[in-house]
Amino acid sequence: MKNPFFEVWKKLFYSPCFFTIAIRKKQERNLLEDTSFRAEFVMPATKDKWFADPILAEHDGRTFLFYEAVNHNHGRIEVAEVLEDCTLGESTVILEDDCHYSYPFVFRWEENWYMIPESSASNQVRLYRCIDFPAKWEMVTVLIQQRLVDTTVFEKDGQLFLLTYLPCPGSERVIPQAYQLVWGKKIYVTPIEWADYDELKCRGAGPVFRAGDKVIRPAQSSDAVHYGNSVLLYEIRNCNQSYMEERIGELTPDRITAKNVWFDGLHTYAVSEHYEAIDIRCRAFDWLKMPRTLWNRVYRRK
Repeated sequence: MKNPFFEVWKKLFYSPCFFTIAIRKKQERNLLEDTSFRAEFVMPATKDKWFADPILAEHDGRTFLFYEAVNHNHGRIEVAEVLEDCTLGESTVILEDDCHYSYPFVFRWEENWYMIPESSASNQVRLYRCIDFPAKWEMVTVLIQQRLVDTTVFEKDGQLFLLTYLPCPGSERVIPQAYQLVWGKKIYVTPIEWADYDELKCRGAGPVFRAGDKVIRPAQSSDAVHYGNSVLLYEIRNCNQSYMEERIGELTPDRITAKNVWFDGLHTYAVSEHYEAIDIRCRAFDWLKMPRTLWNRVYRRK
């Protein structure tokens, strides 16, 4: 039974602070049948060093976790092997420079591994190719010259499509953009219409996956102040000339179990042949929360 005093204490003095990643073995029932998630391993994290944006890749009978590692607000891309007990092997830094990196979207196409990390600080969507899996990568091209976030690629009916998101300054709202990814001697994108969306409930939250005969896209459910309150599940219905999807499910924090971590949000979900990973928004003690909340309420009334 929850202690009511402690619950009030947490609401008064704990604020969203950082993310970390929880891992479990893949369940027989898919997320549309059972939205609970009992973590078997949680990456240790603090407000100064934390982890987010898990992407899973299966290669030669082994599973690797690519993720954003944040050290004092600077993000880099790391990779580690997922072991049998869901813990991780030694991590390796694969992408780090003056640019802040996150969301290392890794995918395989025509026998090669590719990665599109979020590099919005550079105002570019960059495509990398792996030359020695999983640690060595080289940049191939700049797909889009614009400040975009959480770029995701998926295949449907033999064609590649790219979804990405234009952030709105001062808010967690985004404007989604859809493209067909044309693959040849020159790799480029052509836009398609994405007409029906909610700016706070469409931002990408992990790789597209299949559940039975459905093609599912995870998306963040945010509010104007905080991102990653939950993960929504959309079924992709159409990609020809216009992009269409329908909401069919949701992962919520109350359905997630992770020992020794107090969290209140979800951000990214990934599934491979053998494992599932999700990042969770953790809270930390914040003695300025109450005065800041009161100040914001007074300021907004003016």
